[in-house]
Amino acid sequence: MSSEHSEASSIPGEETVLAEEIPITLRLIGTAMVSGLVGMILMLPLLAGVPILVDLFRTEPILEFATFATIIGVEPSLIVGMALFGLGGTLFLPVQFLVVGAFLPPDTPRYLRGVSFALIYWIGFMLAFWPGGSALAIGLFIVVSFVSHVIYGLSIGYLTDRWAEIPQHAV
Repeated sequence: MSSEHSEASSIPGEETVLAEEIPITLRLIGTAMVSGLVGMILMLPLLAGVPILVDLFRTEPILEFATFATIIGVEPSLIVGMALFGLGGTLFLPVQFLVVGAFLPPDTPRYLRGVSFALIYWIGFMLAFWPGGSALAIGLFIVVSFVSHVIYGLSIGYLTDRWAEIPQHAV
C-alpha cells in the first residue's frame, strides 16, 4: 500500500496543486462580497437603465421574484424584489463564487472565472426575467443582460483575485 502512495505522490504537479490550496476565510468572504457589491453597482445602470430609456422596462418579473420574501413573512413588492436582487448579487453569489470558482474555466487569467460564473447565472436570469413582447424587446434583453452579467463577472473575478485570491480546493 505504501508503494501505491509513493507512486501517487510522484505525479507531476500534484504537490503544486496542494501548495496552491487557498482556504476560504472571513476576509476572503468579505472581499468577495465587496466585489459583488461593486459588480452590482456597475451592472445595474446598464441592466435597468437601457430598458427604462427605451420604455421596455417591466416590473412584473421583479414582483414575481419578490415572492421569495414570503418565506420570511414579508409582503412582495417592487422594492422588496429589487432588494432581494441586490442582496443576492452582493451576499450570496459571491460566496458561491468562492466555492465553485476554482473549478471554472479558464485556467488563466484566473479573474475570467468570474465571467464563467456570471454567465451560468445569466442563463437563469434569462429564464426568470424573460420579457416576451417584440423582437426588439427580446433582442435588447438578451444583449443588455449578457453584457451586464459579463460586467458583474469581470468585477467579482478581478477584484476578488486582486484583493485576495480565488480559492483553490483539494478534491
